Amino acid sequence: MPSSNPDATGRAALSGIRVLDLADNAVAYASRLLADLGAEVIRIEPPQGDALRRAAPLAVTPDGVVSCAHGFWNANKKAITLDLGCADGRRLFGELVAKSDVVIETFAPGTLSAWGIGYETMKERNPGIILVSVTPYGQSGPCAKFHATDLTLLAAGGLLSLGGYPEIGPVAVAGEQGYLAAAIFGAVATLKALLERQGTNSGGTNHGQWLDVSGQECIAFALEDAIPEWYLSHSIRRRTGDQAREAGTGVYPCRDGYISMVAGRLGTAKAFKTLVQWIAESGTPGGEELLDERWQDFKFRQSPQGIARFAEIFGAFCASRSKQELYREGQARQIALAPVNSVADIVEDPQLRANGFFRSLHDDALERDVTVPGPPYRLARTPATLRSAAPANGAHNRAIFVDELGLSEGDLCALTGAGVV
Repeated sequence: MPSSNPDATGRAALSGIRVLDLADNAVAYASRLLADLGAEVIRIEPPQGDALRRAAPLAVTPDGVVSCAHGFWNANKKAITLDLGCADGRRLFGELVAKSDVVIETFAPGTLSAWGIGYETMKERNPGIILVSVTPYGQSGPCAKFHATDLTLLAAGGLLSLGGYPEIGPVAVAGEQGYLAAAIFGAVATLKALLERQGTNSGGTNHGQWLDVSGQECIAFALEDAIPEWYLSHSIRRRTGDQAREAGTGVYPCRDGYISMVAGRLGTAKAFKTLVQWIAESGTPGGEELLDERWQDFKFRQSPQGIARFAEIFGAFCASRSKQELYREGQARQIALAPVNSVADIVEDPQLRANGFFRSLHDDALERDVTVPGPPYRLARTPATLRSAAPANGAHNRAIFVDELGLSEGDLCALTGAGVV
């Protein structure tokens, strides 16, 4: 992998790295992360079009409907079309593999091998190639070839059982969190493989490898201490919904929405003492009661009686205060308290604005500038950048197939007419 030292041209962390993107759904986020770091990512789509280009949410334009999801996952990438199911398509893919560093794919296990372009074949063309296979259940095991959606991934990984309210069935978190978790782990594993390959290169070799990323395992890894808790005490963590786990820890309503707070045994005893003093000093009815000795007893604070009484008093305290006011005052008192922000709140958030998180990008499909999230990290010497909007289907066919691989214009037209490109 190239050095992270900057040069006169503002060299990015992954400058010189080429990634072939064969991922579907939100797993395309894996290569988006690499593209933000400067890798040249070429998204390979079927000639008839990619289903992700029709994924909701959608925006209406004078020329039709545009997928906002596709716009986000595929910014900073190039786009070509290629039918991997035919011999000519596989031949061109092999030529691209020979010139690339990473391939990210989400096909069912065995699909690429059945097409004659599996890892062993790729390695023959390019010993340093890193193949990243991101699938619901990994490449082996009894469920390896099972299909999954984001919802079923959350279920199979155990996370769905923890979301929602105890009196009703599980409730999934918003967005494609299962796919995104797998995508993020895929990107992290790719970076590790690139670093390892760099190390072997210094010894005169150029070894790639095959990375097997299981979406189910990524979700199971997100269960925190729920699994160790079962092994140690045979206690199963249950859904709690918006119920506080103890007085001072939970989600509470305020004047203009909700705040989330951890100020108790789950946080720190010091924070709880500071919190009750704040409430008592405010003159809130019942606030002085929180200074009683019994509120220093963890068992009482975790009892239904203690949780309910605290919620009653704290609710009265919050009723006349906004979530931003509570946020600022709570943080000033070293209490872990934050507003439950809506999407509109996030867009206007002063902290994100101060750090330049949101970026303006011209989108040709929408024919206007759009505001989009930027990279969620800062690299001092090799900054991540947002360079270009998601490209149109096959936008780089000529640049890749003609200018780079050496096809003639006639060859490209013939392959296009045959549905190969």
